[in-house]
Amino acid sequence: MSAAKRNKRGNSMGGGGIIFGSVSFAVICAALAFGMSVFFKVSNIEVIGEGKYSTGEIIEASGIKNGDNLMFINRQAAQDKIYSELIYICDAEVKRKLPNTISIEVTESGSMAAVKCDSGYWLIDHKGRLLERSTAVQCAGYIQVKGVTITEPELGKTISSSEEDVPKIAYLRDVLSLMKEKDMLGDVTILDLSNIANAQMDYAGRFKVKLGKNRNLEQKLELMLGAVAKLSAEEEGTIDVSEDKKANFSPS
Repeated sequence: MSAAKRNKRGNSMGGGGIIFGSVSFAVICAALAFGMSVFFKVSNIEVIGEGKYSTGEIIEASGIKNGDNLMFINRQAAQDKIYSELIYICDAEVKRKLPNTISIEVTESGSMAAVKCDSGYWLIDHKGRLLERSTAVQCAGYIQVKGVTITEPELGKTISSSEEDVPKIAYLRDVLSLMKEKDMLGDVTILDLSNIANAQMDYAGRFKVKLGKNRNLEQKLELMLGAVAKLSAEEEGTIDVSEDKKANFSPS
């Protein structure tokens, strides 16, 4: 057999192999898709972390139902629905568990600070989400935020303000998140962001704390807590952690 004939035969066989391989791949994909649609049906939805909202409310908000296809559920969309509809939930994670279970894990937040608006006050969580409208009397037990005014408040939405106050909102969210993490919220009564280059807060009813700019906040709070721990229960004054990576205490 000549070289030309052998090449022609080889090319013909190669073309047939490609076609066969493509058909086989398509058949396998179709079989997998059919198998997933038939066998991976949701029959169990578990919720972890429910508190303010019932298991049923969280499942309903997710939009996931028994009988849905486990593999085709849009987890991000379900998480976004939960966050949007249930305003006291600050985080939601949807997971698949083969062969038929969806797990929804939620983390709830609560009102932590009061921010002024034209018509009164709003209570917010550590992410700056507007949780409920309030009055001066009702918000007395929360951190009073000074120097920030809310514009166009809407229940369940993140706090918004004038353009010049945007850095203040970022500072507010950062420091509230750290206070929550360090379990400090109950001891802070006032957070003054009127001048974010020299932010201050009142702590434990005895101390004025100078935080300074929005940088190294975690370190600053640690320094402040360390300084308070070394002082006697009767001492009052100002703790300056705004500069030099140290806490300077000045008695009143």
